[in-house]
Amino acid sequence: MEPQRKILLIEDDPRERQVLGKVLTGEGFRLHLAETVEMGKHLFSQERPDIIIVDVGLPDGTGLDLCRHVRAHPELGATPIIMLTGKGAHEDKVSGFEAGADQYLVKPVLPSEVHLWVQALLRRLAYGQGTGGVLKAGELEIDPRGFVVRFKGSPIPRLTVKEFELLYFLVRARPQVLSRKHILSNLWKTVAVDHLVDNHIMRLRRRLPPELADRLQAVPGKGYRYFE
Repeated sequence: MEPQRKILLIEDDPRERQVLGKVLTGEGFRLHLAETVEMGKHLFSQERPDIIIVDVGLPDGTGLDLCRHVRAHPELGATPIIMLTGKGAHEDKVSGFEAGADQYLVKPVLPSEVHLWVQALLRRLAYGQGTGGVLKAGELEIDPRGFVVRFKGSPIPRLTVKEFELLYFLVRARPQVLSRKHILSNLWKTVAVDHLVDNHIMRLRRRLPPELADRLQAVPGKGYRYFE
């Protein structure tokens, strides 16, 4: 039997905590609840959750503090994080993604939508767990531990760190279209220089076999995606 997935929910509003918690436990998740950043940090280290849902505004700090704490962890730093907030301004979203959030949801948000994002992020995480951390997409294999990319069993000449990260980022999110600003905020910690993404995509395509390079698709007005 597959082990029960654990979710750490950090939310100081009792009503929202109860409503969202009821939906998640009803879907078979094991729920750990915290009301503050410090309680969240403690449960994160103690329970090693599969995913974290955190509100931005907390009594002793912010969800951004919790995100940074998680991302700095040597073993659990890749734990998916969903950030909930009433702040929907562009700069607030940028701050959330820069702190390490995988998804930024603006309240009011339906519990069912949060659940769908939980499932989506756990599926993406599973791509890199089935074979010792190797991310697989058809005949493409990306090994983040060995920093190796293989296509149809053949290794691709060593990529730069940013090229490797960009390929991994797009493949992990497939077939979702990622905006330039979303890519920049995650890989470069900025949203101000769109041409950085364009230039790296161009160089990455040159290094890949033509069949694989064609899967890095530009979507006019939207961004980029990996499409099989």
